[in-house]
Formats: sequence, structure tokens, C-alpha cells
Amino acid sequence: MDIDDLLAMVENPTRRRILELLTSGPSYPLQLSKELGVSQQAVMKNLVLMERNGMVVSYRESSSMGPDRTVYTPSTAFTLVVDMHNGMFSVRLLPEPDDMEEPESLPCAGETLERMSEIDEEIEELEQRRSALMSERDRLAEYLAKICEDEPDENLKAKMLQALGRTTGRAETPLRK
Repeated sequence: MDIDDLLAMVENPTRRRILELLTSGPSYPLQLSKELGVSQQAVMKNLVLMERNGMVVSYRESSSMGPDRTVYTPSTAFTLVVDMHNGMFSVRLLPEPDDMEEPESLPCAGETLERMSEIDEEIEELEQRRSALMSERDRLAEYLAKICEDEPDENLKAKMLQALGRTTGRAETPLRK
């Protein structure tokens, strides 16, 4: 799935809520409808669209309370990063690692929970570090924008403008991307 398709899928709040519930486990439309407080028709419309775009898959499951039902589950994992800062705009779909090795022996439940908690903490620390780096980059970009206009070295000035995401124009007026 390309970034534009992915953004189109996750821009809708109902679809995001459906995906959030499905990442907790497979579910069927009536169950999702009740949990979300939206009509089953709206849930189905979004599930069909997400299935057509490769975000979810469905399968039939027998039910002890009636006819078979269609159950949905996510079919992909992804990390989407959007940055909009001074002189920088990027949207990236980070690839999932290909080399996920299976452990030789599976740890007990307690060890698994502990490791998951460690991973969550590490991700939070990385996100905080990334945020601090983006803030530092913003401050440096503001400084470059202030001094760029007066830079006599045209090569250095061109590099400064490139770092600011600009190729032409005055330093005080950022170009729209």
C-alpha cells in the first residue's frame, strides 16, 4: 500500500477506531458497531473499503448463537511518520523488518510481559529523543534563516537555503511545499 492510500484510509476517525479495536483481536461487524456506537452499515462500509485496500482481511467463523459470521482482522503492520517543521515536511512509511527471528525457546508469560513493557518504555524514550532533536533542528533552522540573507559565500548560502528547504526567494519567506 502506498502512502497516499494509507493516509486516505487512516484519515477517517471511524476507520481509525475500527483499526484500534481490531489490533486487540479479530471482531465481527455487529460487535464493532456496538463498541463504537455507530451503525452496522457504517462499520461494514468501512471494513469493505479497508479490505479492498489491503488493511484488513475477513474470514468466516461458526457461531454457537446462530449462522456463521464474518470476522475481520488487520492484514498489515506499518509505522507512518509525518513531520512538519521549519523548512521540513516529510511523510514516510517505515518498512517492517524482514529479519524477525523466532526465538529458540519461548519465554514464560511473566518474561514476555516484562519484555513488552521494556520495549514500550524504549519506544517512548526514542519518541521523546526524536521530539527533542526536531526542536533543536527547528531552532537551528530559525538561526540559519536569520543569518542566510547576509551570507557572502554563495556556495554556503545555497547549502543554507537547501537545508531550509528553499531553493529561491528571500530567507524570511519560506517556500510552500
